[in-house]
This record gives sequence, C-alpha cells and structure tokens, in this order.
Amino acid sequence: MIYAGTALADVTPAGQVWMEGMIREHQSEGVHDRLRACALVLGNAPEPAQACAIVSIDVCILSDSDTDTIRSSVASSCGIPAANIVVACTHTHSGPSTAGIFQPKEVEYTRDLCRTAAEVVCRACSGMKAVNLGTGSGENHLVSNYRRLMGKNGKVIMNWEPYEDSDIDRVLGEPDPEVGVLKVVDKQDGRVLCTLFNHSGHPNVMSGENYLISADYAGAAYRTVEENLGGQAIFLNGAQGTMDIDPIKYRDWEGVQILGSSLAESVMEAASRIMVDDTASVRAKHKRYTIPRRHVPDEEWNWARDILEATGGKLVPQADGVGDEYVALVVKEARDFAGQDVAVEQTCIAIGDTAFISFPGELYTEIGQQIKKQSPFARTYVIGLANGSVGYVPTRKAIAEGGYAESTRRLHDDAEDLVVANSLRLLKELH
Repeated sequence: MIYAGTALADVTPAGQVWMEGMIREHQSEGVHDRLRACALVLGNAPEPAQACAIVSIDVCILSDSDTDTIRSSVASSCGIPAANIVVACTHTHSGPSTAGIFQPKEVEYTRDLCRTAAEVVCRACSGMKAVNLGTGSGENHLVSNYRRLMGKNGKVIMNWEPYEDSDIDRVLGEPDPEVGVLKVVDKQDGRVLCTLFNHSGHPNVMSGENYLISADYAGAAYRTVEENLGGQAIFLNGAQGTMDIDPIKYRDWEGVQILGSSLAESVMEAASRIMVDDTASVRAKHKRYTIPRRHVPDEEWNWARDILEATGGKLVPQADGVGDEYVALVVKEARDFAGQDVAVEQTCIAIGDTAFISFPGELYTEIGQQIKKQSPFARTYVIGLANGSVGYVPTRKAIAEGGYAESTRRLHDDAEDLVVANSLRLLKELH
C-alpha cells in the first residue's frame, strides 16, 4: 500500500521586494501572477517516520542554511526525517531575492517563506491517504534551447547575446527534451491528487527589465495542468545549466503562456499514458560529500583585482547575463576561500523503478544525461536547485571552451567527475 498527501500555500510577497535572477535597478513594481510552495509527501505507511517529502517553491534559489531550516523544522514538527526531504526551487527569475546573489537578500520574506514551506509539508503529511501511482515520460522540444554557441572567432557566445547567424559556427550541445511525470490518484475514487513533472529549463522568459513578480512559464504550466487534470500540479526543474528559452521569440507575457502551455501539453500527454497501481515501494537515501573549490591562477586574480579597483565591485543592471564586475567578485570569493571545499548533499527518492535524485545547483545538462543514462533505475530524473546551491557545474569540455557559467562557477574542474560518481553511487545503493 502507498500513501500520499499534498498541500500548497501562496508565497507571493505582500509588498515591493528586491528580485532574484537578474541584475535589476530597483525593487518590484507589482505582481503578474502568484507564487506558491507545493508539497507532496509519500510513504509505504501513513506514519511520518517512514515518509519522504518533496516541496517545490517558486523562487530562483535558496541557500543551504535556509533549506536546512525548512527540513529540520519539518522533522521536528511532524516527524519526516530531514534526510528524506527535498526542498526544490523552480528557478523563476522573477521572484523575490531569497539568496542575495545580485541584489540585497529579502531576509524577512525568506524567513517567512521557510516557515510557510515547512508548514505546507506538515499539512501534506497530515492529509496522507491511500493512493495509486505511476510514472512515465514525454518530450518537449519548444521550451528549452541549448544556450552555448561557438562563434566563428573561436569564442563562446550565449544565445541571449547580440549576434548574427553568420557569426555562429555551431551550437555546442543538445537540450534534454525529457519530461518526467509522476501521477498520483486517490485509491478510493480515482481522482487525480497530484501530477508532479520534471523538465530541464530556465524560467527566465521575462528579462531583467521586468519588475513584476511571476512564476514565469513554470507557473503557467502547472496552472494549465491543474485546470485540465484536477488535483495539484508540481513543477521540478532538472539539470538545466545549459538550457534557456528562445531569446527572441518568447520574451514577453504571451511567451510565458505559450511555453507554459506547451510544457503542460507534454505533461498531460505523458500522464494520459501512465497506468497507476499500489505495487511500488517508496524509499530514500542521501549522501554528503565535498567538492574542491575552483582554483584561481595569479593571472586571473590580477585581472579580477584590476576590475574591482576600477568598478568598486558595483554591479551594472542589465537585461541578461552579467558584467565583468560580477565575474571579478566570483573570482575574489574563490581566491578568498581557496582550499576550503564546498559541501554537497544529495537525496534520492525511489518509487518502484523510478528515481528522483536531487542536486544543490545548476548541473550542465550533459551531466544530468550521464547520470540518467548510467543509472540502474528504469527511469531517473534529476531535481536541480534542491537543498541549497553550489552554483553552476559545467563539464570539463565546457570549462576548456569558456563562457558565462564557466567564468562564474565556484567549483573545481573535477566537479563533473565527482558529481557523476557520487550520484551513481547513491543511485546504485538505493537500487
């Protein structure tokens, strides 16, 4: 027998806030659509001590300390083990500043958000009932594009940067079109309780010139799924470090709806083919390890120091991307903390022969696909931006090529190998 419970809460800020995801000039000016925290609790029994929980929150990013606060609060309040809880961010670039990457952190909002997220998980836990469930996959080829392009001049160009088609030699990779779906229905009457879906993308249709709070295309997607299938829909981002929306066609509110509707259609099509039952078991396991910090050569540090002396480290607002001053700040951090490894924690939740494995950051899609391909499970889905953030994790190949995320990463060149090895070890142990 399988048991599940769901709950959600509105987490839209009440007033003006600094926004995360882009370097903006000022605080928000209003709300386009509401933000929320959504939880799904699963277990082989209705007892919290045996349960696992996933909570998805419409913010760009949360720190390790804030996700730890949520997990420990849930553990003490309702008994779900903290190690069995995944706190994931949808990664909207139009939400409040919850990590203070580019703008000041909204400390009071984030504190309230952590409390609300913990309460949502506990409400879902208290409402657990017998369910049938099943998993399946679909594809979406519209939402995400591979954003790293190689110019004919031998330099990497991001797809949001100004360029002519004649400037481009080739696209440096392929998007991951897979849409993973978990369908949960009430065992008694067959009603859909939850449609959880996983897809790798960047919910940043609205650029840094937008000052309205929004869940971006992820919100449009889950609202459409709920309107058509009923129950609660939950979006989980994937290994999306190299994914982005089309920077020309969809950079407005109509684009948000177009991409959200497209993703929702893929989810609903996959859900329609899923056969549900109560035969799967639910289990979880987690792993902690460290990754060395990025090494900064003297030449790179000298460059960064010159930039910081000239700019004072003040960030320049822009619609997309970052300037040299932000890159220099990242280099300074790596230099200041040289020799101090970065802690990583991953949680894997298995439902029968399907695994959901978390990662606290933005894995390059190629790394996510390596994990999926080599996993012992029939289906494996990566939950990115979950239980904290260590930033971007590029491949060794990408680091050699250079580019935006390569210059703003926190981790050593060995990160790809360490993440793949530890992820596969965790998957094999749970399998």
